[in-house]
Amino acid sequence: MTLSLRALTKSYAGRLALADVGVELPAAAYTCLMGASGSGKTTLLRIVAGLERQDRGSVLLDGRPLDGLPAERRPVHTLFQDYALFPHLGAADNVAFAPRLLGLRGPELGARVRALLADVGLDMSFETRKPAAMSGGEQQRLALARALAGEPRWLLLDEPLAALDRPLRAGLRRLLRDVTRRRGLGCLHVTHDPEEALALADRLLVFGGGRLLAAGAPAELYAAPPSLAVARLLGEVTPEPGGDGWLRPEHLRVRPIGEGSLEDMSPETFPGKHVREDISNATCHRPDLSRETVGDRPAARGTVRAIACLGDRWEVEVEIAGRVHLSRLPHAPACAPGQAVGAAWDPRCVLRFAAQDA
Repeated sequence: MTLSLRALTKSYAGRLALADVGVELPAAAYTCLMGASGSGKTTLLRIVAGLERQDRGSVLLDGRPLDGLPAERRPVHTLFQDYALFPHLGAADNVAFAPRLLGLRGPELGARVRALLADVGLDMSFETRKPAAMSGGEQQRLALARALAGEPRWLLLDEPLAALDRPLRAGLRRLLRDVTRRRGLGCLHVTHDPEEALALADRLLVFGGGRLLAAGAPAELYAAPPSLAVARLLGEVTPEPGGDGWLRPEHLRVRPIGEGSLEDMSPETFPGKHVREDISNATCHRPDLSRETVGDRPAARGTVRAIACLGDRWEVEVEIAGRVHLSRLPHAPACAPGQAVGAAWDPRCVLRFAAQDA
């Protein structure tokens, strides 16, 4: 069922929280809504859930307005960051709450509850266990099972993984994708974490200042963001050495001067979608730097300032003509702080934006 948001506008005490937001959310797709704190994303989710009332605009499900329906009568279920489980009930009774309201009883109710618990990876030993006796990850799984128990058409998730540590977030992220896809649910997932949004979303909405800044496929928005603000929300950018554009740090390669070349920067590694030829490039700080080339790729010389291990990749800070640039490498760099290095990048990876955006 397609969820349509039409010109949604909301203010709090004269401060605009949502400004004329309109977008179509496809049925059975996982849509992530991301942005910084105060960008309007949670306000939008609460309006869809019926927990807030918009000043103007409308929410429609398959063309039917939901605006007059209270939260409990909308065919959606909201999964909150704090789980909102019933602390005095065991896992099975938490999950059974919604089916009981729908009139389910007896063996059919028990079978439904056990199937839902199994679907989220909780076995029969959890049936009588109360939330206080569960870990954060187990509570989140239980909250998901309870959300699914009411058979909603859409699942609304408000920062559902924010309170969990990194390994748990990764596992539950995969669980969310798997369960919602198998059930054909539409999902609207609010997050401020770009890694979470990029990994989960079929469609990504980027918000800032109460406005929809961008909408599209996650990989395409990351590779070719429409503005510098969107580029920064989806991941770090670093200035193009000696140029007027920006690069993702993984697209800037460094190697010590005198230890081979930078020819390992294979052009096939870099998709051609990054260049935005339709916008002005007279925008950014342009240092006084004479650039070189490596084959058909620009290059520059600099000095390593710092190196950090980020687990699955390494980050190198390089100073070039008085300006610091970031390089991220999939392996330990063959350089050390204070060492002279060459930096090279594929010109097709350069992001360029209009003057007012920079």
